[in-house]
Amino acid sequence: MSVGSPLTGHNPRRTAVSSADAQGRRAMIEPTRHRAVILFDGDCVLCSAWVAFVVHHDARDVFRLAPRQSDAARRLLAPFRIQPETLDSIAVIADAVLRTHSDAVLHVFAHLGFPWCILAALSVIPRTFRDVAYRLLARNRSRLSGRRGQCRIFGPEDAHRFLR
Repeated sequence: MSVGSPLTGHNPRRTAVSSADAQGRRAMIEPTRHRAVILFDGDCVLCSAWVAFVVHHDARDVFRLAPRQSDAARRLLAPFRIQPETLDSIAVIADAVLRTHSDAVLHVFAHLGFPWCILAALSVIPRTFRDVAYRLLARNRSRLSGRRGQCRIFGPEDAHRFLR
């Protein structure tokens, strides 16, 4: 499944929104003082494991998280004219840019600090090749790790990281 709006046909892999849209989104995100939001499939065990990894290693509290099935995801994707159910990858929204597939993963690694930030060097590999590997993993994620009916529950110490 391709990522993008079925109405406009655009690909949001790295899409910036207009300044009016970006200002609206910044106004909505700013009260939580975070720099980036990770949208993930809350029904996917592998995705939930990724979220647990990010929560554990995000010592600088850079990321906020939202299952793509949430109202928060719908609101955050609205300026990009994308419905959450059309996403076929994790997504990161930072600096008014939506990143998906390997770009999203590498953006997260770049902001996790040492030693994980070293993995961001993989961005020298052309996106086409990186995304082939990403899509292979994504296509088989349910087979590899299963599915569940709801996202993992984190403790109260991590509640501030999750958007509703």
